[in-house]
Amino acid sequence: MKISKVTMTGADDSIQPVKLLALSAIYPFVEWGILLSRNSQGSNRFPSLQWMDRLSNELCEVDHHLNFSGHLCGQYVRQILMGSPQFLREIGMMGAFFKRFQINTHGQPHDFDIKGLREIVQAASNLENGVEFIFQYDNINTEAFDMTAAECKNVSALFDLSHGAGVLAEHWPEPLAHVKCGYAGGLSPENIIDQLKRIEDKVGDKEIWIDMETHIRSDNDKLFDLKKVEAVLAAVEKTGLISR
Repeated sequence: MKISKVTMTGADDSIQPVKLLALSAIYPFVEWGILLSRNSQGSNRFPSLQWMDRLSNELCEVDHHLNFSGHLCGQYVRQILMGSPQFLREIGMMGAFFKRFQINTHGQPHDFDIKGLREIVQAASNLENGVEFIFQYDNINTEAFDMTAAECKNVSALFDLSHGAGVLAEHWPEPLAHVKCGYAGGLSPENIIDQLKRIEDKVGDKEIWIDMETHIRSDNDKLFDLKKVEAVLAAVEKTGLISR
């Protein structure tokens, strides 16, 4: 097994954006998962527009090769699944910043318009960075993923059996054969090494990524805890599993 990225999700106004850049310089395999929601901006886990502006300004001052993914929530999810032209315009503006977008369906059934959805995904593949879309493979909305993946190559699947609740799975699923796959759900600084061994038993020699959110926050959920983040990144680096 090889690990292409370690996604740390939920950076928000509780930390200074420049600190993300500092950790990326030490651990270039980290991907910062930024939660995006029109209604939740500025709350726990969801950075404000002002925070995003500060991050953009910081990036302008460095040679920007950092990894960012936009994790779509709420109205954004409904718009992309229904092929909204408005979202297609927005994805063009955000595509220069985010290399990947994750569609957070969180275990809730969603309607979708496959023609419109495919149009957005295909259009994103033609952007300068070749934007990729991550679908939560949750046995609930998998039809949308399967039908999109049949026509579009810039899609991947995230296994999170806890549907975003941060609960550790009793077992990890086997990866899909012809699609990039990620694993999430209950991973933490305390269990990351043991769980990587369990995931490797299922994955074999496939390359994956891992994602965590709940267990890299303070106990009261108010802070994105960079000490926990760095503990995870250091532990994963020591395994020798990071793709080079």
